[in-house]
Order: sequence, then structure tokens, then C-alpha cells
Amino acid sequence: MAKPRARGRANKKKGMVGPAQRKRRPRLPAEDLDWKNFPSLRRFVSERGKIRSRRITGLSRRQQAMVATAVKRARTMGLLAYPDQDRKVRH
Repeated sequence: MAKPRARGRANKKKGMVGPAQRKRRPRLPAEDLDWKNFPSLRRFVSERGKIRSRRITGLSRRQQAMVATAVKRARTMGLLAYPDQDRKVRH
């Protein structure tokens, strides 16, 4: 006979009481996620020019998609640098 499947967490760590609390996601107004507002977009871009992940920014999936679109548009307009743009090109 097969074992019954466990529902929920089977491996609880010591010291944890109850379910783990989810991290709250910051709510951003849509005006902050505009491509023309590049100073606020720099929060979501690393020093090397890469877009930071949701795990680091703490945004929701929809907000992260909006940030990615805004950063890409700002790059196209020349407001933000592309990743590794400052590297020298080898011939």
C-alpha cells in the first residue's frame, strides 16, 4: 500500500512557530515606472547595467515586467546604458 502524501511542510526547522510569513512587496505608483523617469529606474538596474531580479527588488510579477519594459525603452532612447556597454570591443 502506498504512503499517504503529506500536505504542507514536512520538514519544519527548529525555532519556527507557525507558517512562515511572506515578505511584503512594495507598491509602486505607475508614474514611477515610466521610462522617462530614469532616476527612479536606476534603483532597479545594477552597476553593470543589468536589471535586478524580483527577489532583490521585492516587486510583484506585474511590476517587474513593467520595470523591465521601462528600462528597455529608456535604453533605446539613450537614457540608460546597456549591460557591459563600457567594455572594449576586441578586433
